[in-house]
Amino acid sequence: RSIPLRYIGGELLWYFTGDNTLETISKYSGFWNNIANKDGTLNSAYGELLFKRKNKHDMTQWEWAYSQLIKDRDTRQAIMYFGQPDFQYKDNRDFVCTCFGQFFIRDNHLSLHITMRSNDIIKGTTFDIPFFTLLQQNMYILLKEKYPELKLGNYIHNVMSLHIYESDFDLAKKMLDEEFEEDQLPEMEKP
Repeated sequence: RSIPLRYIGGELLWYFTGDNTLETISKYSGFWNNIANKDGTLNSAYGELLFKRKNKHDMTQWEWAYSQLIKDRDTRQAIMYFGQPDFQYKDNRDFVCTCFGQFFIRDNHLSLHITMRSNDIIKGTTFDIPFFTLLQQNMYILLKEKYPELKLGNYIHNVMSLHIYESDFDLAKKMLDEEFEEDQLPEMEKP
């Protein structure tokens, strides 16, 4: 499936600015109107969860993961949680699909493992993997200051329920019948 560049650009901007408002992301897709909270926010605003929301120790998920990798390059604690206990309530229409991400430095390579509870392979995966790999590149660039010989490692996408909705069966068949054309986002040069 070709990536709708206007939408992915809007979603990446939404994420990397830490915005969680429906007003911003709905300019790029009406999908979000169906699952927004009553106050006009969204739970699946990954940037807000990673870069803006702070824990009781005044630290974001991103800051935590980075600090652990700086403190100990062999850490197993560079974890960022996406699913929050706050999202476990009756009638929640935006239950975050991503559970957590974990960075590892092994054999001098920075890898990122993402674990998801659920992922729609047609609409979700198409946009999730570019965001997560950009996160990995961003962390890699930041860590190169401390570890100049560090290399970019693997990205691993682990999903408990990877699925296609019936409404996308025709699109999936069409995709399988056509020749695959590779497309990728440009690599990051600065964090």
